[in-house]
Formats: sequence, structure tokens, C-alpha cells
Amino acid sequence: MSWVPRDLSQTCAVYTTVTTCSPSSLLFLQLIAGLFGRSRDDIFSQNSVDSNENVENEYGSHFKWNHGAPGYDDREEFDFVVVGAGSAGCVVANRLTEVPEWNVLLLEAGPEEQDVIDVPAFAPLLQMSSVDWGYTTQPSPHSCRARPNGGCPWVRGRVMGGSSSLNYLLYMRGTPLDYDEWAAQGNPGWDYKSVLPYFIKSEDNRNIEIIRAGYHGIGGYQTVEQFPYRDANVEIVTEGFRELGLEEMDLNADRQVGVMIAQHTTRDGERLTTNGAFIRPIRGKRRNLTVRINSQATRILIDPESKIAYGVEYIRNGKVETVYARKEVILSSGSLNSPKLLMLSGVGPSEHLNTLGINVIQDLSVGYNLHDHTTIDGVVFALTNKTSTAVDDQQMREDVEYYRQTHRGPLSATGPLQVNAMVQTKYASETRPDIQYSLDATNVNNFFTDPILTAETTITPIAYYDAMMVRPILLAPKSRGVVMLNNSDPIFGQPLIFANTFKERVDLLTIIEGIKQSLNLLRTESFRKAGIQLVAQQLPACRNYEFGTDSYWACIAQEYTTTIFHPVGTCKMGPKNDRSAVVDPKLRVYGIGNLRVIDASIMPIIPRGNTNGPTIMIGEKGSDLIKDRWLKTGDVIATQVQYAVTETLDKFKK
Repeated sequence: MSWVPRDLSQTCAVYTTVTTCSPSSLLFLQLIAGLFGRSRDDIFSQNSVDSNENVENEYGSHFKWNHGAPGYDDREEFDFVVVGAGSAGCVVANRLTEVPEWNVLLLEAGPEEQDVIDVPAFAPLLQMSSVDWGYTTQPSPHSCRARPNGGCPWVRGRVMGGSSSLNYLLYMRGTPLDYDEWAAQGNPGWDYKSVLPYFIKSEDNRNIEIIRAGYHGIGGYQTVEQFPYRDANVEIVTEGFRELGLEEMDLNADRQVGVMIAQHTTRDGERLTTNGAFIRPIRGKRRNLTVRINSQATRILIDPESKIAYGVEYIRNGKVETVYARKEVILSSGSLNSPKLLMLSGVGPSEHLNTLGINVIQDLSVGYNLHDHTTIDGVVFALTNKTSTAVDDQQMREDVEYYRQTHRGPLSATGPLQVNAMVQTKYASETRPDIQYSLDATNVNNFFTDPILTAETTITPIAYYDAMMVRPILLAPKSRGVVMLNNSDPIFGQPLIFANTFKERVDLLTIIEGIKQSLNLLRTESFRKAGIQLVAQQLPACRNYEFGTDSYWACIAQEYTTTIFHPVGTCKMGPKNDRSAVVDPKLRVYGIGNLRVIDASIMPIIPRGNTNGPTIMIGEKGSDLIKDRWLKTGDVIATQVQYAVTETLDKFKK
């Protein structure tokens, strides 16, 4: 399947006010689709065996178990079925297939990872394209009010690599106290000292000269490095933060209030998704791994009497398929789709499931505790010709060709987003930061002509810009939302996302303070020499407020809300006495045998960083928790559970 960019025909049909709707921009998008729309991994799907054949080849294995007794059908069985090939699922599939005797199926709803994904500067082009689930939040009185229909888009990866294929590549783990807080809430083994080895295990850090010893790994699957290209604004912004008193430091070590030219999940100028890092090197080599793309799970099969998970139902090529798990089903579909699948399977809030006619197998707070790293559009620093990186169409095409040949040049980086700063506002109550600054690329004329249309038609590579959008990111939100099933189409309709952003007043006040602190950059020598200035022009939805006042910034935050797409918490990890917990500290779903959730949805509290790295860590630790259970010789409990699983499988195959 080739990559298909977002459809701008309707959005741009009426409007011609922004350059992203111009014919040359649309032609550029077609060029990118033509040059980068295929996948280097197509060889696997082209040569893979059909799921109905009882054969093996070098691209994967399909295992049949025919018990040879009347009443049994030929059914596919694997030891483990992993649902979702995202930031955690790819890690889990890799680590479980390290055990040669275990057979693992990895199910992914989307296609192979296309080459367009691997170009760092193309990150904006991926949103609302064929590899994005295209989810949108429900209208709220507190946020996203100026967005179409009052909802904010929440980008989620529907492709091998999941959201690690669509994110902006930042590798920021959060603070040590974040994980100590998890443990303090009744989750032993999740304190920073316990999880640090898993961060180190996955990592292959290529910039050992800038990192703190003892906090990083070399030789892991996931390469982490700084970009090979920096434009002039990267140093200007970094120096500006230094002038404001922030120390330049490794923000992935023991202290996080400071500034850093960030490291990213790239390798030699290309994005390195968890698919590229953990699956591609072993795919076609480990015969105990089967990867099945374009396979959307619709239900976890759970025996309502024994409450043991024994398989997965999924749609592939328009057909309903069933696969059985002899040991465990691992749900790694992310913070929006994992709760959706649990609820479709009868695990969730009984009141909600009853209204949809779903038989409740286990009443749990699935979908609750939703929170995210919120930010805003609206604070714009205009550049002069001295540091503007905007180029004409010809130069852009030349840069594309140069990147194809070398993996270098402007497209090998994400412009000013390379700089990350962590600060404390007056609302911070501890030593941890509560605001993270990213400076995004934008176009002044486009944004102030039509901020909403500009956001809906973002197709320009992030390397080219004549202004920087200052994004104060709320690191420790107090507001909580919920994910629910779509009552008109629970299976195929997108889940209902009630983000409740800014429901708690302190979140809004913290963002306002973050905006005001960011304006101090304009007073620095670095910014003055570069001629960088604030664009003091009111946005349409906030014209009733005086520019620059707290009331104006509050309006901007609530009207032009956006996010850096870090939803977490909807299958919360917690102790047994926590009624809001869905999984225990070993990531087992409460009340259901042989079912775990291993992804960002288990985070009880969001880390104060970017969530891709922590989700990879969860995949690493979760894999060891599985191994710890099943590889213990002489474990009587595991033997008893295996016997119960066999009985359940026998029952449902008759």
C-alpha cells in the first residue's frame, strides 16, 4: 500500500488565502508521494505466506495445531499474540521472540512503514494522511473552541511503528521523580532506579560526548542521536535560553531544569521507528515471529466463566479472522485503542458497556485517567531574512534530491524543534519542571491570515519557516479526561475522546505563565542581534481582548489549543485497592487471566518529557515481566494457569 497524503481538495476548494493551498504546494505533495510513497519493507508483505497455509518460509511462520480429535478445527495458535506494532508492541514482539521456543504473532491495523515516514522534516506531512487514525477530540467549553467543530486532532499512528512513525522524534524521558511517584502510588518496581536499566537496555546513543555517564546505553536496538543538520536558529534559541540562566545539560540524566539541543530517535539522518529498530532487523530471520499488517483487532476473546483471555478476533482483507493464544494476549494498541479494545471485549465500566449492549465480563475503570501534554498555537516570533529558512519551490526540490542521495541537508532535521528547554513557573511545587518549551516552524503570513486553515493544511516540511511558534507545553496537567466507545459504531467508529483540557484552572494558569516567561527570550542579546520579534497581532477568536494581557493569553490557550500528542493513562497501572486501576504493577488486567496491557495507557501519571522513550521502556520491562512468569522452571502456579488455558482453548475449539 502506498502512502496517501491528507486530502486537501475540500479544505482548499474554497480558500486560496494560504500558500499551502497553492498549486505549487499541492504539486510538491504529489512529488513526495511519488518519491517516498513506497516501503522498503514491502518485500515482507509481498513474500509472506497466506494465513490459511500451514507452511513456513524465511519471512515468517504460521503455526497450526490440529489435535486430531472430532470437533476440532484447524486453528492458528501462537504462544503470544501482540496487538499493535507501535512504540511498545514492536519491543515486546522482539523481546519475546528471543526465546526460540515461543511463537509470537504481531498484529498491526495499518500498512508497512513507508519511506516518507523516515524523513525527519516530513513529520507535518504525515498528519491526517493514510498512516494516521485521524482521531479528533469531542467539543469542550474549555479548549479547542476555535477548531473545526470544537475538536482538536489527536494524531495516532496506524502503521508499522505506530506513533513512533508520526511523532517529532524527540527523545526525552522525563524526570527521575516521575517514576518514583509511580512507585509511591503502589507500583513496586517502577521507581527510577528500577526502570533506568530498561531505558539503557534499549538505547544505542551516538553522542557519548554530550551525555552523562551512567544514564545511557550503547549498542541497543534504538539509536538515539542529535541531528546531522542545524540551521542558524538552533544556536540562537539555545543561546537565548542560556542567557536567561538555563544551564545546557543532558536532560535525560538526573536533572531536568535546563536547555539541550535534543537527541532524537534517528539513525544517520533518518527516522528510526520502533519498527525499524526492533522488528526490521529480526523480521525474516527469527522464524518464531509472524507479522501481520492491515489486520485490525476488533475483540479480545475472553471466556466469561473462567475469565481467561484465549485469543483475538480481527479483520483482514474484509474477513473476520480468529487467532488463539496459548500463553497470553498482549494489548499494545496505545492510549486510545487499547481501552477501546478492552471495552469491546467486555472489560470496562459496566454502566457504559451496558448502554451499548456489551456483556460485562469485568467492571474496571477503562478509559478514565486520560491526560496529555497540552500546548497552544498563537505565540509567534518573526524572523528576518538573516535567519529565515524559507526557500522557493526549486530549492525545496533540490533539497529533496540531495536528501535522497545523502540523508543530509535541511530535511534531515526538524528546524528549531531541536532545542528543548525545561523550566519552572510559579505554580511548580517541587524541583521538577512544569513547562517544556519547543519552538515550532511556521509561516507568518499564513498563520495570521487564517490560523485554523494553516493548521489544517500543514504540508510544508518543517525545515522551511520564516517564524517560530513558541509552544509552552504543560508537563504536569491536573485535568483528566475519558475515552468511551462510539455509540453509533463502537467497532469501527473512532472512540469518543473527552480530553477535558484546561478543566482544572491551574492548568490554564500554568500555560499563561509559560507564555509570559517565553517572552523573556526577546530581551536576550542573542534574539536582539538576530532581529527576532514578537508578532503583536490579535488572532480572530480573541479580538475582544487586549493583546498581551493574561485574559488574551487565556483566550488563545482555550481557542487555539493543540497538543504534542502524548495521551496516556487510560488503562492505569495501580495497586489492587485503587479502584481507578486497570492493570496491576505487572501489567496484568485485573480479573482477567493471560491478558496484559503494555503501552503508554498504563502510565498512572504522565512523565515530564516526551512519551515515546518511556513507552519503549515499558515495552522492555513488560517483556521481562512476561519472561519472569513463563520461564520460571517448576513454577506450580504457572503450570496451573497453563492447564486452565488448555482447558479454555479446548472448550472454544469444539
